Order: sequence, then C-alpha cells, then structure tokens
Amino acid sequence: MGKRYRASQLPTVNRVYVPYVLIPLWQMKLRDRYGIEIDEDIVRILITARYEKTTWKWQRTIKRVAEELRKRGFSKSQAYMMAKNLVKAVALR
Repeated sequence: MGKRYRASQLPTVNRVYVPYVLIPLWQMKLRDRYGIEIDEDIVRILITARYEKTTWKWQRTIKRVAEELRKRGFSKSQAYMMAKNLVKAVALR
C-alpha cells in the first residue's frame, strides 16, 4: 500500500529570534539617525521584519506598526503615515 504521511506541524522557518540586545541598539540607531523615540514592541516588529525572509513583509509590518500606534492613541491616517516612514527608515537602513 505504501507509506502514510501525517500532516504534522512543521517548525516555522520564517520565525526570527530577536535577541534582547538588538532592541536597545536599534532604538539608539533610530534615535541618532532620525530623532525618533520608539517603544520596544514596535522596535521588535521592525527588527523581525528586517531579518525575516518572506514576501510582503514590509506591507505586513506597516500594518502591524500602524495597529500598535493606534493602540497608543494616534489617528488611523497619522499612524499609517508614521508606520510607513518607520518601515522605510528600517528597510533602507
């Protein structure tokens, strides 16, 4: 009959481990270059996107960062524009 293969959950290849040391370093880098003070949660999202190897990562990152900024009280359009500028800063490095 042949072998039966089970659909098991494969380890996620696209997950990126973000060492805690990178978060303050990126915060300092963004503060020095662009004069932006950013929370750890948003920096973690940006670092993950920077080192992730998937397609559409920048669009997803903009959406996630904008969502985090909306939780902090920004309007929808203001959060989107700020997220877009942050992602552009990290992507172009």
